[in-house]
Amino acid sequence: MIEEKYEYLKESLETYIERLSGKTPCPGGGSAAIVSVSLSNALIQMVCNFSVESKKLGETSKQISKEILAKAIEIQSVLNKSIEKDSILYEKIQKTMKDAKKFPDKFKEYQDALKKSVEFHMDILEYCKNLVEWNEKLVEHCNPYLISDVGVSASLVVGALKATRVNIFVNLYSINDHDYISDIEEKLETNYQTLLEKTIEVVSKVERKLVKR
Repeated sequence: MIEEKYEYLKESLETYIERLSGKTPCPGGGSAAIVSVSLSNALIQMVCNFSVESKKLGETSKQISKEILAKAIEIQSVLNKSIEKDSILYEKIQKTMKDAKKFPDKFKEYQDALKKSVEFHMDILEYCKNLVEWNEKLVEHCNPYLISDVGVSASLVVGALKATRVNIFVNLYSINDHDYISDIEEKLETNYQTLLEKTIEVVSKVERKLVKR
């Protein structure tokens, strides 16, 4: 089974970094980008954990943190597993690409593998959208001692958004389906720039709050 080859979550962080830096294709940029998303979500949980019972916050802010915390906990395991899933999808693309070169009837399988990867990273963008919305709220409602962590979380999303767009493009333009490509491009252009601008604004709000201290 391909899945048995990638168990980054069971290894140490040091081992993962060594794998990432080595002369091997997996883990690669896709996995690394999702690590950033996972870390951003984990920081959101930390901020909320320090906010839900903070004496410095009113009941409304505490409730907002509590609701965000529940949602962030819910997606953490999905994000963590996605760190490994990217490598599984990459290997599938490589295998089907080689098969398609030898056997023309395997071309559709290769195209399907490319589409599956594109859609996987489109899903990652949706998770990023959640993180942006949560950080937007936490800027105004978190424990003030954790405001810098909100900024770091949002900053990680800025990089992840750009990296995920790259990870979509690297497979999208190998797909031999112009309608599919146009549909993905339209979805990206509709959501990506607005999301990026919102995330950068969250970071700017955090910086302004820190300067005023």
